[in-house]
Amino acid sequence: MKFLSKITFICNIGFVVFVVLGYIELQGKKSNIEDGLLPLPFLSGTMVVLGQFAIFLNLFFCLAAGVLFFSKKSIPIASWLLIVNFLFLLIQLYYFLIY
Repeated sequence: MKFLSKITFICNIGFVVFVVLGYIELQGKKSNIEDGLLPLPFLSGTMVVLGQFAIFLNLFFCLAAGVLFFSKKSIPIASWLLIVNFLFLLIQLYYFLIY
């Protein structure tokens, strides 16, 4: 569970970078800039994959943590990491399903 929480947090950071890169690209298209703002297609491609994958991994992690919580078993991770991952899940659900 500790390893899963850390991987989920890294993917959540990738999600933030994915959203920022999308915003930068959108601003570049609005101002008719022809050149790419970030000439690193491997880095931006990796962040897109991490950003898209983050919601699935985060959902799985939060469900597993919820099952442990409601079955009155101890969750072997830091409470701040659990809270941050849950908040990221709420943000991701808003971003992918509502926004």
